[in-house]
Amino acid sequence: MTRRESGQDETSAVQNEEFFAQDMYREYVAELDSYHLIHEAVTKEVAGTELLLDVGNGGVFEYETGQVEKIVAVDLFLDRLPDDRFPANVEARKGDALALDEPDNTYDAVLEAFLYHHLVGPKPRDMEENTRRAVSEAARVLKPGGRLIVAESCVPAWFYAVELMMFRPLSWLAKTPLLGGHPATIQLTAGRLHDVIAEELEIESDYRIPKGRWMTQFGRKWPTALTPARPQMIIARKPAAGS
Repeated sequence: MTRRESGQDETSAVQNEEFFAQDMYREYVAELDSYHLIHEAVTKEVAGTELLLDVGNGGVFEYETGQVEKIVAVDLFLDRLPDDRFPANVEARKGDALALDEPDNTYDAVLEAFLYHHLVGPKPRDMEENTRRAVSEAARVLKPGGRLIVAESCVPAWFYAVELMMFRPLSWLAKTPLLGGHPATIQLTAGRLHDVIAEELEIESDYRIPKGRWMTQFGRKWPTALTPARPQMIIARKPAAGS
């Protein structure tokens, strides 16, 4: 399945591949205080998982991989990364969040961390539909009773409206050096993300991850005081068979 068939904008998908194949984002995850807090929160949620599918991994692990027995990491470009980039308990594969090449009812948990805001399409509102498709694919590959673990950057409703209005100009700017190669993105509100996930799965918890003084904005180090974006965690479970 091509990216266009899967619903992603092809230019943005290529820009995502090129940006996350670099080491800059991985260095920020290791350095910035907000990502230390995210690392702690995600580790708590994945700890004890036997078989985890990490979708949209980007070559970066925002959790302690040793807390999981076996990890399958997928992203559009993971086949381009060297094997020594990955811990021993990780199998890295090329894969599309919107069309996973994984069997039904297989994984104890699926992690989708800071993925959805990158799933933009040609039109601003395509991102929400692509998020819905990613959640549906995650639900399909989960075992009955398995959990979807979502960590995502969310914004208030007023800023979401601004993002929709500014998406086309930002998509143009993303083709220039001004954004440093980072593609245009759209972030949902926490409430809308909750509702999209609840269409497929049973929400167990929904909470804000504490923020530090620094995070990234368009791939650059940025003071959290100067952005309305905040990290949100949502945990949802696939109904058990027969329930």
